[in-house]
Amino acid sequence: MLLLRRRFLCTSLLVALAACTSVPPAPVEPAKAAEPVAPARATPARDVRFVVLHVNDVHGQVLTRKATWIDKQNPPQVGGLARAAGYVNQVREEARREGFELLVLDAGDWYQGTPEGIVANGLEFVTAFAKLGFDAMCVGNHEFDRGVPNVLRLLTMGGVPAICANLRPKGEPQRVDWVPPYRIVEKGGVRIALVGLLTQVTPEITHKDALTLDFGEPRAELARVARELEGKVDWLLPVTHLGVETDKELARAFPELPLVVGGHSHTLLKEGARVGDTLIVQTGTKLSCVGRVELVAHVPASDAKDRRVTFTDVHARLVDLLEEPKDEFRNREVEQRCAALAEHTQKTMDEVVGALSVGVTRSKDPLVSGPAGNLLADVMRERAGADVGLMNRGGVRADIDAGPVTRREVFEIMPFDNALVSVSMKGAQLQELVRRAVEGVAHSGIEVSGLVVQVKVDAEKKRTLTGLLVGGAPLDPQKVYRVAMNSFMADGGDAYLEKGGEVARQETGVLIREVLEDALEAAKTLAPKAENRYEVVKP
Repeated sequence: MLLLRRRFLCTSLLVALAACTSVPPAPVEPAKAAEPVAPARATPARDVRFVVLHVNDVHGQVLTRKATWIDKQNPPQVGGLARAAGYVNQVREEARREGFELLVLDAGDWYQGTPEGIVANGLEFVTAFAKLGFDAMCVGNHEFDRGVPNVLRLLTMGGVPAICANLRPKGEPQRVDWVPPYRIVEKGGVRIALVGLLTQVTPEITHKDALTLDFGEPRAELARVARELEGKVDWLLPVTHLGVETDKELARAFPELPLVVGGHSHTLLKEGARVGDTLIVQTGTKLSCVGRVELVAHVPASDAKDRRVTFTDVHARLVDLLEEPKDEFRNREVEQRCAALAEHTQKTMDEVVGALSVGVTRSKDPLVSGPAGNLLADVMRERAGADVGLMNRGGVRADIDAGPVTRREVFEIMPFDNALVSVSMKGAQLQELVRRAVEGVAHSGIEVSGLVVQVKVDAEKKRTLTGLLVGGAPLDPQKVYRVAMNSFMADGGDAYLEKGGEVARQETGVLIREVLEDALEAAKTLAPKAENRYEVVKP
């Protein structure tokens, strides 16, 4: 076998040699010299102009409303979803024509607050609202008013580009998986991270489902996002539902931020508020205007040592929605959806249910009763046959003029689905509840009925509760009083009572706005009391 192998190899070699001698080799062409490669051309530095349109705390405002702050005697109609959509379309056309980049943002609290807003638990309004074409929409605390399952329904069915970076399941380190923390968009070659941040007090001021979530500290969460996106984006833009004071804290912690688009505190910032080089913007509430920010992003050359994008000419203004949009800018789909919502509610909401002999307004002073709050606390106490009536100021959402009152106006002053509850508590418990409001421990102040609140204010403006009069008599710490309040407060909302705490309570099942409507119908013309129920001693 070995001999056969050798013979085969030799034979193969001879054949190969014969082939080489019988066919002349092909001529070998000389190798061509390599052509020089031109160095990559550096991208020159450039400026990119941006316009940022923003709204916040829209609260279901489909319709226009009276701008009494412009002209109390003959107020023009302002705002509404259709006008806002038309203005956004107008600016889109400006962007196309003039060549600037456009961002459209919303800073939370989408639907809760009007009869139209709560149709189908907010889904119909949210779907229409999203048709404005937002780049991002921060989740607000009132998105939770009807429970977490409804939030998920809005996010999956409403078409909203939602964001929120500081939401985690209770006790878990990772964020929830049902809303992205941020959205990255690229405009004019600038990579922008739109980061949502929601107020940490949400569990105190909304549905009890929020107790199943942790709401991370905003500055820590933004720092976490910055680490995650380092080198991946050129611009961090927080879109927050935190309130203007927390936005200022954010700006102090991140002085490199050119802009914070905010919401939650309903602050009307006509030209924004500046903290260092950071501009903070808000549009108030109820879609009376659209905020417009203009700024220029300077993008360095691609071969620059410092490749950071910087910003100049950052300024803001508010655009009042006083006119109907021109025909070419109208958003027909939004208008059709608005018309359907208005038709759905108009028949019942425009019905006159009674009258007020004088108008009622809200108070901005924590130690001065507001006539609107007095009215609600009074009708609640009377309906429940209670010793004391309490109403959290955060729940009083509108003023009402003197004269005929429609069901829509009743809804607007009390838009939340909170029911009348009667709670039995000792005087010491009632005193602690009021102390939290007076001394600033709880989220918002309170309006009272059947109660006089005595307060001392020192030279440093520190408030101290010094006494309570119930029905004209000093409060007895051991006596059990019957206290009327709304179910939100009774469940621990605004931190007046501990959530889940033991208090004897009687449910009525009647919504607060129904209590007010019934009082208006019974009295024909109701006479609200404008008295101050706080007695204040100052230095």
